[in-house]
Amino acid sequence: MFNPDIYLFHLINNLAGRIPALDTLGIFAAVFLLPLLAFLLVPMAFTVKRLREEHWWELPVKALIAAALGYGLRTVVGVVVARPRPFAALADVQPLISVEHLANSFPSGHATLAFALAFMVFKKDRDWGLAFLILALLIGLGRVFVGVHYPLDIVGGAMMGWLAAVMVQWVERREWRKIERALRVR
Repeated sequence: MFNPDIYLFHLINNLAGRIPALDTLGIFAAVFLLPLLAFLLVPMAFTVKRLREEHWWELPVKALIAAALGYGLRTVVGVVVARPRPFAALADVQPLISVEHLANSFPSGHATLAFALAFMVFKKDRDWGLAFLILALLIGLGRVFVGVHYPLDIVGGAMMGWLAAVMVQWVERREWRKIERALRVR
């Protein structure tokens, strides 16, 4: 029976191991782009536009809270779904990176974290947000390329990240000013 998720996985993953430069880019996207994305919260927070609108630290804090919340949601869903990683479930997959074999594949934790950050940034600044969304997509594509996630794992991670961002925004609208007053140093 035709499975579009496995078909797309093979379409992307079969490119791995053919061109060393492409493998290097795929591994970079899958492993190192997420820490870079988190680091980019700092210069993004210090843009002139950001300084006029709010305290420089508010958006990075909210984005990191969304990422942590999203990862918590991802962990619960991962335990319930318990989907094995492609290299554990399919015979013809050799991952380009080493990951914990027992970790669940759905949803992708990397995608959840990346998209939570990206959606929080996009809410405040469309230019930076678009750059963050593109990087989050590249992280997801890299995770499929190196053989550790299916495409639907990435979609699930994006949905978890979006849900976490929405939850943080909801709390922000209702409670952030109280939290901000409590944290304000005088």
